Amino acid sequence: MPHSRKANRTRNECVIVNPDPAATSTFLCGLFQSAEPEGTYHQSCKRTKISNDGYLPKTMTACSTTSANSTVTNTSFQNIYSSNASVMEQEVCPVTGVYANISDDYHIPPAVIGKGQYGVVRECIHRTTRRILAVKSIDKSKIGRLDHLRREIDLLTGIHHRGIMKMVDCYEDAEHVHIVSEKYAGGELFDRIVENTSPRGCLSERRAGAVVESLLEAVAYLHENGVVHRDIKPENILLESDNNDYAAVKLIDFGLSRHHEEGEGPMTNPVGTAYYMSPELLEGEYDKSTDLWSIGVVAYILLCGVPPFNGATDSEIHDATRRGRLRFRGNGWSYKSDEAMDFIQCLLMKDPQRRFTASEALMHPWIRKMTTF
Repeated sequence: MPHSRKANRTRNECVIVNPDPAATSTFLCGLFQSAEPEGTYHQSCKRTKISNDGYLPKTMTACSTTSANSTVTNTSFQNIYSSNASVMEQEVCPVTGVYANISDDYHIPPAVIGKGQYGVVRECIHRTTRRILAVKSIDKSKIGRLDHLRREIDLLTGIHHRGIMKMVDCYEDAEHVHIVSEKYAGGELFDRIVENTSPRGCLSERRAGAVVESLLEAVAYLHENGVVHRDIKPENILLESDNNDYAAVKLIDFGLSRHHEEGEGPMTNPVGTAYYMSPELLEGEYDKSTDLWSIGVVAYILLCGVPPFNGATDSEIHDATRRGRLRFRGNGWSYKSDEAMDFIQCLLMKDPQRRFTASEALMHPWIRKMTTF
């Protein structure tokens, strides 16, 4: 029986199906993704085949990447007051309510680091301090509901944790909202999974444990402050540097996040990415524990390189998730400890009432053992 301070936990089982080849990409910061109105399913699992060496399919939340050599013409940084002096600031800038020209403070080279459905990511350099950061420029004309963009910015403004992307500044002009964040050189956790996956598994237990501990600490902070992320996946976890320090990770992309306090009614909008969506989220009635299910899926993949619930389509993945039959099969699990498998079982509980919280998961013997030294 899994380690637990809660009663009546049971083992779940599932059959692992080998997924398609993986794809790779790199971001400096997460591209914004607009949340859909309540009651609308958000289709966010778009596969892109780039590498034939990996095992985990690339999932992208309505975005794709472009090479660093790509360029776009910057037309949004011109001061609008010269030709539109009579336009009220609130009408021009409905997200922040304040017009601000990012070019006054930052030099932005034209090279595009990432490109998505709603905008682009570039490097930016502060004109006074010369600090190199990343800027996510979101095209307001492509956003269906600007209140969701406003919510993302409000959330990022109030978040201060070492394991979460830090928003440094925010600017709004007539056409774009520009979110300036710290620049992280280590790339996506997804890419490290692809690089390290083999028939014998993926990361060592110690490296996987370091990632999961940092992620749990970040999510515990969010939940304590009434925030649910709702899209935790390797593509939304960045490594701070390009060395082998797997403990220094950053949770990014709060486009689907929202406030949800204790005692509030359940959330009902099934948003996220297919592999990481919890059974109760798929049923349209869930709370913050859905984030712990996602972390359980990430932990499983970190150790063996494949998802626990798989399928050829989103619908098949959802069906496998609803069944929730969890198994540890294949060579990827041959050399993994019982504590590691027990830890994953505690997070991939179909019943969210019996699933570990972030604080409880941090106290599990596997996490404590893997992060002691």
